[in-house]
Amino acid sequence: MNHHASTRIPVNVDYALLVGKAVYAFAYYEWTIIWIIKFLESGFVSEYSRERPMTSGAAQQRLKNAIDHLQSEPNGITTVELNSCLSAFSGLVIKRNALIHARPYTDVNGSQVLAYQTQPSKPLPYMKWPVSEVHNTIAEIDATACDTGTILDKLRS
Repeated sequence: MNHHASTRIPVNVDYALLVGKAVYAFAYYEWTIIWIIKFLESGFVSEYSRERPMTSGAAQQRLKNAIDHLQSEPNGITTVELNSCLSAFSGLVIKRNALIHARPYTDVNGSQVLAYQTQPSKPLPYMKWPVSEVHNTIAEIDATACDTGTILDKLRS
């Protein structure tokens, strides 16, 4: 186990950097979603950024509402594509929340990782975050962000 030079907290620096990369990747991806909502609901970026803080769950609900209230399909984007985008975002919000609300945990091999636990009725009641799972989540966010970026590009044209 590596200890970070500036703290006495037991942390593997490479693991902490990987977790930070996952959080950053999600933030980048979420802004693609925010811009999609802006194209469906004028003024949303300003509201999201300046008027009132908004959780990812609230942004998810706004995307759902915007899709549900479409008068027509914008710039060749189908409601099926938008609902698929919403579904992917919803799943990744759950995973991202499980990562940022996780607690330090000593894994069976002695490594320090994060683990998340909540009510059994929740969509993801337990999640351990070994290095492999963080890598998989980053790859999932990356692939989904690329797919979502295609939708945003169509909306912009």
